[in-house]
Amino acid sequence: MAETTTRSRVQELDESFERRARANNRTFEQEVEFLLERKQPLTREEGVAVIRYLHSRCNGIQPSLTLDEIREGLM
Repeated sequence: MAETTTRSRVQELDESFERRARANNRTFEQEVEFLLERKQPLTREEGVAVIRYLHSRCNGIQPSLTLDEIREGLM
């Protein structure tokens, strides 16, 4: 039950953010870039939308570094 409520709230935030982007004559991606460049604190809704956008750009879980890779990076 909690998942359904959470998902609908997240979808609602995404839709709100997309409306904001359209109102400013920007794409969703341009709106995200604009918000990050202005270097002001984001509202809760903006933060959620930006995080979801960044997560959507990832190709899943990235593999961890091996101990040899960690040691090499520290040298």
